[in-house]
Amino acid sequence: MIMKEKTDILIFGGQSNMQGQTECLSETETVSNAYEYKWLTNKFMPLKNPVGEDITYDYKAGYYFDKGKDSSEWLAKHVTGSSCYGHTNLVPQFCRSYLKHSRNKVIAVHIAKGSTVINQWLPETDGYGIILKKASGAIEKAKEEYTVNRIFFVWLQGESDAIAATSKEDYKERLTILGDALKKDLGVEKFGIIRVGIFTQDSRDDEIITAQSEICEENSGFLMLTEKAKSFFEIKEYMNPYAHGHFGAKGLEALGALSGDALGRYAYGNK
Repeated sequence: MIMKEKTDILIFGGQSNMQGQTECLSETETVSNAYEYKWLTNKFMPLKNPVGEDITYDYKAGYYFDKGKDSSEWLAKHVTGSSCYGHTNLVPQFCRSYLKHSRNKVIAVHIAKGSTVINQWLPETDGYGIILKKASGAIEKAKEEYTVNRIFFVWLQGESDAIAATSKEDYKERLTILGDALKKDLGVEKFGIIRVGIFTQDSRDDEIITAQSEICEENSGFLMLTEKAKSFFEIKEYMNPYAHGHFGAKGLEALGALSGDALGRYAYGNK
């Protein structure tokens, strides 16, 4: 009997910094041993920048957000989006770092949309619906070609909840609901958190930051991948100079490298 190669599935969720809203396309090198799942075509494509898919609420192909486009119109039409302007995202660098710890293949599944609060990703919402559709499609297709080894979820979200003044306890409760649902519905082993930065730059950020830190300390289903986003806001070259509160290409690449390394160390024994 021929043994299938093993693959890990990494699902990336969140809002604009996970969708990718950087100032440039910094690099387009293919990530060795990594693929991105495209739900609209049901294909695995070599992983490289830019990433993601623009999918409308009726589950058809949309259009990527580019300069001159109306953001309100784009948000109203799309349930999930690709990297804005076709620029850099953190997923390729994350997977490069993760694969330093693993001999398996990696399949990346990108499901993010800017300006979303956590409530828009909870079960019985359109956001959760596209998570299930796209991630399930990736898992089922992967099983045809590989042995699926481990499934992880990676989360970078919270800026919109800070703007909305979501309390620490409410945010933790909603994270728990989302994490439990992903474990039940998709077999997610760990919910990894890239801790949010300081979008509002006042106490509202602290509520979300503290919620994310506490849930990783209190709930074994969650794993803190990096806490560096907050300090990155103070590094000019890491921020997008044209979009307040959004990381630039260097910032997202640095976050991807740190968080991918952390998940790889967790998954393969170097905890």
